[in-house]
Amino acid sequence: MDKVIATDLDGTLFYPKKYFRIMPKKSASFINRFMDDGGRVVLVSGRNKFIGDKISKKLKRPVDMIGCNGAFIYSGGQLIKEEFLPNDTLRKVITDMEREEQVIMVFLFTKTRNIVVRRHGIKSWHSLGYSIYQLLQGVRKDDMIKSDKIFYEELQKGQIYKAMLMMGINSKAKARAVEVAEEYSKRHEDLCFAYSGQMIEITPKDCTKSSGIAFYLDYNKIKHDNILVVGDSGNDISMFEAYPENSFCMAHAPESVTSHAKHVIKHFAELDKYIYPSEENNSQTSETKEGK
Repeated sequence: MDKVIATDLDGTLFYPKKYFRIMPKKSASFINRFMDDGGRVVLVSGRNKFIGDKISKKLKRPVDMIGCNGAFIYSGGQLIKEEFLPNDTLRKVITDMEREEQVIMVFLFTKTRNIVVRRHGIKSWHSLGYSIYQLLQGVRKDDMIKSDKIFYEELQKGQIYKAMLMMGINSKAKARAVEVAEEYSKRHEDLCFAYSGQMIEITPKDCTKSSGIAFYLDYNKIKHDNILVVGDSGNDISMFEAYPENSFCMAHAPESVTSHAKHVIKHFAELDKYIYPSEENNSQTSETKEGK
């Protein structure tokens, strides 16, 4: 099999959430069967590389990864591409956004540290709310360093793959994140801005999920029409638009995201109907005969 599945994690491969499992059993079983048949799976996520190690351990096999929305790419266990944000420009953007918007947290995803978060000045209930959210992530929880000192050290001279700013914790924050991403994309054409829930994601210029997939396919000499892309968030739209015929969006995603995909599925494992269509047809034929 020469097909590739490029999948988002949160809200997609990890959906529905299981506290003690990194992904549902059906999803893991489907991936193992798909890879046993010669298919390739590449994780395409806004997360840092450390989550890829957890998934490989769960599946007991290596998986490729396009992380931080395309800022780095691993294939066959090798780092084949990475780009970093310009520190001076990023500092200005963060300063401007904090002055103009109701930003409550800022996260830095770096080469040497998974996530560094600045929580200075946050209302205690916001901090508590995010701590509870992290707890509910279970085995999918990201390790974070909560230190203003380390945050500013990384912001000054660190190798930063991605920055993420939380606009709030309610539905209004989600709507504002969409607007701010669009506004700042026009103001800073030297950076990439995307949104995911209440978050604004900032990556180096031309680092999107779709550009990462294109580089990955070209590097591995894989035909572009052999890939299926799956996601549920605003930062997945670029890959839906780049590979429209084989684009799959999760049904729980907002209409502003599902409208960009050709197919809508409820669970990741439903991809088996598209990967193994003959089995689906045989099953339907058997049911029809039994009905008769």
